[in-house]
Amino acid sequence: MKRLVAVSVCVMVAAALGMAGCATGAKGMTDEEQIAQRVQDGIAAVKAKDFKKFETFISEEFDSGVIGNKEDLLSYLENADGMGFLDGLEVSLTDSETTVTDGTAVVDTVDVSGPFGSLTLTFSGAKENGVWMITSVDPY
Repeated sequence: MKRLVAVSVCVMVAAALGMAGCATGAKGMTDEEQIAQRVQDGIAAVKAKDFKKFETFISEEFDSGVIGNKEDLLSYLENADGMGFLDGLEVSLTDSETTVTDGTAVVDTVDVSGPFGSLTLTFSGAKENGVWMITSVDPY
């Protein structure tokens, strides 16, 4: 159970970092630049435990075999926060790579650590109405 909660917390945090959208980015920004710009906003939202803001990063179509759907993801975040798993959370994008192909994106090798231990995650996303949204996450 603790491992599932830890995976869920990491998934949520990394998701905010990896695939956040950019509806108001400057003209001429590439998809990669839009994603990178929003990564910082996602990190800030999760670290501030602002789950309402974080919710805006997640697609209604979100589906993860580890967590479930969007509502499940948000519930896990709130539960993980209540158990202290978000305290001292660290996210490293040092080894991450973003690949964008035909309106979809993958952010691979997102390292997340905290009171639960550490995990490496891969996020997938899609551009919905001009905004990058998180559609899934997979730990490995």
